[in-house]
Amino acid sequence: MEETNLSNQPRIDFDSQKPAKKRNVVKLVIWVLVIVILIVTTAVMAYRFGGYKERLSYNGTDSTYIADSVFVDGWANPQDYEQWKGAVFSIPQYSDIPVAFQRGIVKIFLDNNYFDKSNTDNAYFFTKIKDRAYRVIAYGDFTGQGEREMAFLLEKTDYASSAIFIIPQKGNVLYWKALDNELPTIKNFRKGALIFMGDMKLVPAPNDGIIKQTKTNKYVLIYNHQTKTFDEYYQYTDEDIKNAQEEANSDDDEEETEADTVKVAEQ
Repeated sequence: MEETNLSNQPRIDFDSQKPAKKRNVVKLVIWVLVIVILIVTTAVMAYRFGGYKERLSYNGTDSTYIADSVFVDGWANPQDYEQWKGAVFSIPQYSDIPVAFQRGIVKIFLDNNYFDKSNTDNAYFFTKIKDRAYRVIAYGDFTGQGEREMAFLLEKTDYASSAIFIIPQKGNVLYWKALDNELPTIKNFRKGALIFMGDMKLVPAPNDGIIKQTKTNKYVLIYNHQTKTFDEYYQYTDEDIKNAQEEANSDDDEEETEADTVKVAEQ
């Protein structure tokens, strides 16, 4: 009987195969993770690019409608805005108006049917005079809430009257007033500016406000925190102050004359 020489048989080193199997498993896990990450990244980029393309079709920018995920009552929707913005902002001078305000203004036009030129009693438009365009818009924190607000003037189709509006960035109207037979200009002033608020004495403005000016007079519009309204104050001219002083001096002279007459009569 032959003896089997076990020393000549090939040996299988099981211990040496274990690290190789572990390395293969680790590589497999890594590749799976890489593939998953690539798939997720591709999906996210595709979603964002799709949203970008949709917004781009409205206005050529990926930041125009960032708030459209939340309903903004004071804004025209993107479709109405695209359809009517050219009719509202008819000259390049209005292109600097922020889009949020533009959408609010378009909604005002739509809600009030200002596009109907046959409705002469209630149809307004932005001036088409380029030099005047910069003088019918003013910005400031008019209500003191820490947000940018916009005042603007619209002209009436009679070309003799106008209306003033104040809106926040969400477009809801804070103030409106028809200005019959008046075509003023407006500009802003900052909190602390010296203005007249009823008395013929300059006082610091409690917050930002609006100067409304014509050829013959000047008023300021400023928010009243107690009544929650915009109050209007006449701004005295140097001539007004001079006349008031002369009138006061004249009254003093009359009082002195009357006093002297009384003294003479008593004697």
